[in-house]
Amino acid sequence: MGGSGSTYNPSTSKSGKNSDDVFQRSEDKSQRKITDYQRNVFISFDIDDIPRVSLLRSQAKDDRFPFTFRDYSVKEPFEEKWKTGVKERIEQTSAVIVAIGKNTHNSEAVDWEIREAHRQNKKVIGVRLHSSENHKIPNTLLEHGDKVINWNTKDIAEELE
Repeated sequence: MGGSGSTYNPSTSKSGKNSDDVFQRSEDKSQRKITDYQRNVFISFDIDDIPRVSLLRSQAKDDRFPFTFRDYSVKEPFEEKWKTGVKERIEQTSAVIVAIGKNTHNSEAVDWEIREAHRQNKKVIGVRLHSSENHKIPNTLLEHGDKVINWNTKDIAEELE
């Protein structure tokens, strides 16, 4: 989510919550039978795209979604040491999804998160949040030759295999 603002503390957030509460993990705890696979995924996004990213998180909990994932993206912004928290979360993932919306290409934090994911040799996938829009792709995705796909659960699942 990068670069907006509260203080990162490994044990508590600025709201006093335990750090596990700061990060949403899309783990389906219902009676869903998981037959495919589960991935730990970091979602990098611009703050303006929270509603669409929340929808993606919700879809991952739905039985019709072709795979499950635990979302390790940042739920609350960090101030001073947000990079430390983001590095740790990316380390725990197998892939990074970059949610591409109208202003994503201008986000310094998203840019940094993509570079950090590549530094850690993680798979990075761009996902257009609005298939009908031709929002500008962040230069960092282009520089690394990362694949960009439209928001389609089947395509996302295939890319995360």
